[in-house]
Amino acid sequence: MRKNDLIPTGASIPKAHPAEDIGRNLKALRQARGMSLTASAARCSVSAATLSRIENGLLSPTYDVISKICEGFEIGIRDLIGYGDRVALSGWTSATRAGAGRIVETPHYRFELLCDEILAKPFLVFRADILCRSMAEFGALQSHAGQEQIVVQSGRVEVWIEQYKPRLLDAGDSLAFDSRLGHAVISVGGDTPARVLWICDSQEVR
Repeated sequence: MRKNDLIPTGASIPKAHPAEDIGRNLKALRQARGMSLTASAARCSVSAATLSRIENGLLSPTYDVISKICEGFEIGIRDLIGYGDRVALSGWTSATRAGAGRIVETPHYRFELLCDEILAKPFLVFRADILCRSMAEFGALQSHAGQEQIVVQSGRVEVWIEQYKPRLLDAGDSLAFDSRLGHAVISVGGDTPARVLWICDSQEVR
């Protein structure tokens, strides 16, 4: 599925350079805290070379790497994605028109963030296209702090979770799990990636 497939007729196209956006935000965050690449690498358990490549838009980080960076800097994922342009309010509401959410793509998933401009809410919700079709393509299971739940919107997925047998989920099925267990979601069958609604709790997005 192409990025433009997420955009309905007449809708505005979301920003389509996630690697550059995250890299620019990471560099701004690091410099605002007066930290070198070496110090940041030690704090995030990610190599300085990897951080440098991300900052320069040469590497699209996996969700696992994004999570490590956020944990190291003690920020939420949405803070890294939109560093410097978020709003914190009380008594808030937030809306995202169909297909108009901010797009963030990793090697495993293409995320469309929903209602993500408000810092006040203690959770993160996004639609995700599941890009990998095998565990050989996905690689190692990922783990991080928090809890999450997926609801399959279209297609079929196979969910791998450490200590459990793989589960096949079809449209309408849902699964919740402890994010600290290694996990992966892959598409099964079909010509286009499966799509899920993904919810992460406050431990994950802080």
